[in-house]
Amino acid sequence: MRVAVSVAVAAVLGMSLPAAADPIADFYKSKGLTIYVGSDPGGGYDTYGRLVARQIGRFVPGNPNIVVKNLTGASGMRLADYMYVKAEKDGSEIGIVQNTIVLEPMMGNPAAHYEPDKFVWLGVVSSLTSTCVMWKTSPVLSMEDARKREAIIGGQGSRSSTVLVPNSLNALTGTKFRIVKGYPSTTSVFLAMERGEVNGLCGVGSDSIVGSHWDQVKSGDLKVIVQVNAKPADELPGVPWVMDYANNAQDRETLEFLVSRQYFGRPFLAPPGAAPDKVPVLRKAFWDMMNDKAYLADAEKQRIPVNPISGEDAQAFIEKLFKMPKDVIERGNRAADGNPSLVSDARLNWIDVKGTTIDAVEKSRIVFKDEGRTVKADAGDGTNITVAGQKANKGALKAGLVCDVRYLGDGDAAGEIACR
Repeated sequence: MRVAVSVAVAAVLGMSLPAAADPIADFYKSKGLTIYVGSDPGGGYDTYGRLVARQIGRFVPGNPNIVVKNLTGASGMRLADYMYVKAEKDGSEIGIVQNTIVLEPMMGNPAAHYEPDKFVWLGVVSSLTSTCVMWKTSPVLSMEDARKREAIIGGQGSRSSTVLVPNSLNALTGTKFRIVKGYPSTTSVFLAMERGEVNGLCGVGSDSIVGSHWDQVKSGDLKVIVQVNAKPADELPGVPWVMDYANNAQDRETLEFLVSRQYFGRPFLAPPGAAPDKVPVLRKAFWDMMNDKAYLADAEKQRIPVNPISGEDAQAFIEKLFKMPKDVIERGNRAADGNPSLVSDARLNWIDVKGTTIDAVEKSRIVFKDEGRTVKADAGDGTNITVAGQKANKGALKAGLVCDVRYLGDGDAAGEIACR
């Protein structure tokens, strides 16, 4: 009765009552939200991670401050391990992981110390179509060529999509790719193409091609020779579909299993056991953002496709995936492992510059001079950085520091930065 009278009096006097407390809004307002990205800055996963970081805060109660952190290594498994074991379970830490991490435990990789079906899947920003692209001077400019002649394909780590995809194509479609692995990033492989070190790159997402390299495709410098996916993508009209090149029905079934990871495309997740009051909030924020005009306009501006999947649907799909027959998984594992005689380590041509001054730091890139020419190099998580003899992170790099720099070329990765 007292509450009712108080409300009535407040209404008569035009007084407003205190707003009801919202503990979730208070939590995010005070603690913020960290988004981890399992790849170096500049790639497809990083692009999507930063797109979401710019937009999702408007849909999370409390409009939290968003911080992006790159945690790279082991073809995305380092971040998967972190999210599985160490990440905060209170809803303040989420990540965008490589879709390859989904199949690694199923295929017996001993380095995968996590169970994908235990993660809390928040949603997929876009299902993924992988591609193979060739530089204009390559002896192979079509899948028909690739089944007749050898081409050198640049790749990253042994379990990255840039090695798994060409290995699988060799085994299941009869291509004759020779894979040279060990490049720090897909950016490094694209630059290696231009230098003539390799002929092409497989396992790179169509979103990266359309978003960052479409001008090279239109000019004829790059040729997309195949799309690797469960069904042909709208953004690649006229590009041959991988399933049409399977050696036989059994190999097609194996291909279908291997490309199932691409359903997850660019996936976001929270750690196992994430706070149950935050999970539906984050999933709703993710899905509301996917349908927001400002978000879609931002994605269109960057020329990256949006083909989202809800967290609930992603969770259900992964549970279904883990019921795949054992013989199909075994065939997929053999195909992805590849023929050892067709895989070798890259001989990276590092350039050493002594006593150069850092002119500027642009996000993760340092700007400096090499023989009087202004150049840039990426200081990624794989870069060994020291300042005054002490190990440091890239945040310690400042304009004015005098350093010895080892890098692969202008715009490419830095292997070592040792500053006075």
